[in-house]
Amino acid sequence: MFLRNPKSLAAGLAAILSLTISPLHAEPITLNSLDGTVSMTGELLEYDGVTYLLGMLIGDISLDASQVTCEGAGCPNFAAGLTEFSIAGSGAIGDTLLPTLIEVFALDRGGDLEVSTNVDGSQKFDVLEADGSVYASITIQTSNSIDGFSGLMDSTAVIGMSSRRISSNEAAAFDLSGKGQLDSPAQEQIIALDGLIAAVNQNNPVQALSIAQMGAIFGGEITNWNQLGGHDAPIALYRRDAAADTATFFSDTAMSAGGQSYANSAIVLDTDEAVSDAVAADENGIGITLYSQERNARAVAIRSVCGQIFEPSAYAIKTEEYPLTQRMYLYTSKTGLPDIAAEFLDFASSPAAQSVISRTGFVDQSASRADLDGQGRRLAQAIVSSAGRSELLQLQDLASIMLDAERLSFTLHYAEGGALDARALADIERLAAMIRNGEFASRQMLVFGFSDNTGAANAQLVSTQAIAQDVRDQIVVATGRANLGNLRISPIGYGHIMPLGCNETARGQRGNNRVEIWIK
Repeated sequence: MFLRNPKSLAAGLAAILSLTISPLHAEPITLNSLDGTVSMTGELLEYDGVTYLLGMLIGDISLDASQVTCEGAGCPNFAAGLTEFSIAGSGAIGDTLLPTLIEVFALDRGGDLEVSTNVDGSQKFDVLEADGSVYASITIQTSNSIDGFSGLMDSTAVIGMSSRRISSNEAAAFDLSGKGQLDSPAQEQIIALDGLIAAVNQNNPVQALSIAQMGAIFGGEITNWNQLGGHDAPIALYRRDAAADTATFFSDTAMSAGGQSYANSAIVLDTDEAVSDAVAADENGIGITLYSQERNARAVAIRSVCGQIFEPSAYAIKTEEYPLTQRMYLYTSKTGLPDIAAEFLDFASSPAAQSVISRTGFVDQSASRADLDGQGRRLAQAIVSSAGRSELLQLQDLASIMLDAERLSFTLHYAEGGALDARALADIERLAAMIRNGEFASRQMLVFGFSDNTGAANAQLVSTQAIAQDVRDQIVVATGRANLGNLRISPIGYGHIMPLGCNETARGQRGNNRVEIWIK
């Protein structure tokens, strides 16, 4: 029930809903209860931010704004003109990346930026016009991703920052509350990429660890470096507090499967930078931090269960080959986004913002390139793990095509049925812009489809050929056929023969279902 005075109006509700109600004016609004079971249509007589006064043929009815959603051209959108708004959530995004983007946003507009600290510790960023007047006041409150979603839910923030994707349960709660589908492209934006790393001192001889070993180290089961091929010295642990996104992500990824929890011996620090700095000063230290905050420490490589070695690098994170890659998200509610906030979000996803993102240590989403030399390890791994002659012949064919080609970092992941994820769709738009700019004139674009090893080999070849063809068609549509010039786009499906990750794990299988873009 969503009536303001339910006792006085409940008795007439059934009768009201049974009427065919006509609006008093040309542009009616419809107010829907949050559970979707009740709707009322009429003229909006008044709205004070708390209560709707709805004019209907049967009389005027007051409704609690927090209990309904509004549909129709006449719905109020007072948020649109707001010049003061808040952004809340992950400190991994809000401590460095977003302030830098706001600064460049202000300067690109021909203005300036003033920064101050509020009494609650949040940062206030006044975006100034050229004449010194305030164009916008943006408050950033940093903590963790959960608080970003909470801020959106209770409307204390118009943008939520998260270093993980919203969960299905969280998305369902927002949908039920009338705030939209946060996991849809309209309300979810990937602003940058990062990766979780196990950082050690530069003098530590240990070069690679498995994710299971990392979990055992921080769970207190491995306590001496000589157990890992290092010096005979006790391991010193450094990490963030349990509520921090870095600690939560590592616990979920590396420790939950083994039922481990953080050892009490770990030194808990306030920032990811502090973890890196502590390890850089301690030859026996290891810390869980972010690739963007590696600083003077050294990230160890990750050894997979099938023998692959993954070095954390900007390219490996862009392609999401590095197993602990993180996508950095900005979320919005559909219940009202200030025009200036929408303008800032457009800037944050623009090509101009990509160099800003990389300067802050994060990984941007612009195209990077790698030749076959840079892909040698995974090609060798594919040859070693091939099951028979037919696979080796396919790899020989693939390698011959790759010889004079270079791989773009756009790696388009798809789910069951071939549906591309949100980042893949955005990458197609980026690729289309490059084509329109003439970057691949007189060249051949190779669209390679790959899969995990589930199912029969022939079926995999057929399905990956279809997926590669579909991606080719989407690239053509996004570019505009008239803008292709003399670029040739060739889709080829290769099935499971060139895995990026281990098919023995669910994460590896998801990563192997992909489309790669090569230029020849």
